[in-house]
Amino acid sequence: MNNKKIVLFHPNPFSATRPYYGAPLGVLAISRLLYKEGYDIKVVHPITHKQFKQVVVEECKDAICLGISSITGYQIFEGRDVAKAVKERYPNLPIIWGGWHPSILPLETIKDETVDIVVKGQGEWTFPELVKCIENNGDKKDILGIVYKENGNVIENSERPIQNLNDLPPIPYDLISDIEKFIVKQEYGNRSLNYYTSMGCPHRCGFCVEEIVTKRKWVSLSADNIVAELEEMKEKYNIDSVAIIDSNFFTDRDRVKKMCELMIERKVNMIWGNVNGRTTTLTKYYDDDLWALMKLSGLGCVLTGAESADQETLDYMNKDINADDVLKLAQYCNKYDIKLLCSYLVGFPWSKDPLICQRKVQDEITVSLVQIKKLFRIFSRIRFMFALYLPYPSTTLFDASKSLGIEIPTSFAGWSNFLIAAEDATKLKVRQTWINKKQARLVLILSTYFFFFLDPDSYDLVGNKIKSKIYKLVYFIGFYLFKFIVLLRWKLNFYTFPFDFYIYNFLRKYSGLG
Repeated sequence: MNNKKIVLFHPNPFSATRPYYGAPLGVLAISRLLYKEGYDIKVVHPITHKQFKQVVVEECKDAICLGISSITGYQIFEGRDVAKAVKERYPNLPIIWGGWHPSILPLETIKDETVDIVVKGQGEWTFPELVKCIENNGDKKDILGIVYKENGNVIENSERPIQNLNDLPPIPYDLISDIEKFIVKQEYGNRSLNYYTSMGCPHRCGFCVEEIVTKRKWVSLSADNIVAELEEMKEKYNIDSVAIIDSNFFTDRDRVKKMCELMIERKVNMIWGNVNGRTTTLTKYYDDDLWALMKLSGLGCVLTGAESADQETLDYMNKDINADDVLKLAQYCNKYDIKLLCSYLVGFPWSKDPLICQRKVQDEITVSLVQIKKLFRIFSRIRFMFALYLPYPSTTLFDASKSLGIEIPTSFAGWSNFLIAAEDATKLKVRQTWINKKQARLVLILSTYFFFFLDPDSYDLVGNKIKSKIYKLVYFIGFYLFKFIVLLRWKLNFYTFPFDFYIYNFLRKYSGLG
């Protein structure tokens, strides 16, 4: 085959009503070696291609293969829909799936009619090797990290160990047909692009699939390579900030320190935010001098998983942190005025008795809300996220959840609507049999309504999208009316009869502001 064209499709993580503007780093990452070698790579995304299914089908003509990346949920639905159309037109074209979900459940994924090959885990080396094998009609038996169909049989090759990111070229953002659509405003920057500097996580949280996919390994770019890439991105795309999406950015203290020193020395002048770190790491191993250095170099926003204010719950999920460390972290963020994003998980499978579980879940919510009020007294610039625990196969807590009767999909297609909660509280479906609907609705209302209005940065983040003066006035009146109600409810600890939430949710859904 003389043609060297590869088609890559990155489905939206959510439905069309909730567009996600993060650059498709998964498919870009697996492209970089092939791009460097001159392959013609077509990246298709719903944000850049309105008729994405038609575009993928047309681009697949004379292609070597089609690659699709997917996490659990809507991406499976959209990816399968596109893959079926491609299969109908080009039945012999290999369709390769990768990403988090196929890596977690490769043997279930490969059974699907739209899947010919699964790439497990880190695909930066596996995918190029696989493409060249297909191109040359080679034997796949020696390619590490894949599961594939051959003569009616499913063959699973050995795992590919996680490898050094410094051996790879930079992410080829140029493959995106309109990069401007992925440069967005954040709380910490006006033109921000997402980026990653490391892969994996050395910790053992019982709810997380990172341990399954990367086997508690962690690899990273060097400080020199990070700064060089940031300088190039700033020059090329005129950005003033990056959202770093690492699972655990702060693992190597020395790397962070050197990166900050280099950014200051080279006058990079770029804000880096959304940076994920553990509360214990950031309070035990990062002192005032390093926090001051990070702030000076451009740190604008930290993301952390507080998960729970209840130490028993943290120990149950193998989080290996202290419940009070998040208070110390808030003190650092307050001192250096660094925005804090703080996530909580509630609803773990404590007992086979649903009533015991529901009482425990209520305790989790109560103590976490008490802690959140303490955090607000320390620092106001915090955005909280509340979510219900949803079990993933192969994680530590999966068997306990399954024993309580949760309905687990048994096919690749079945996982396409396996979501934590509906956006619309009137259509809430609670999969967790040990959590009642009232608790699930409260978690949704807190996360999407209360914590939005309690965050002082929310007004500008949404308001800056509005151009019309009339609409800005309407937004101003509506925002502060809802904010007044939320603050009153918050002060009185009154979360029942949420008529105002339903009105707000309706307006948010149909306003187009997300």
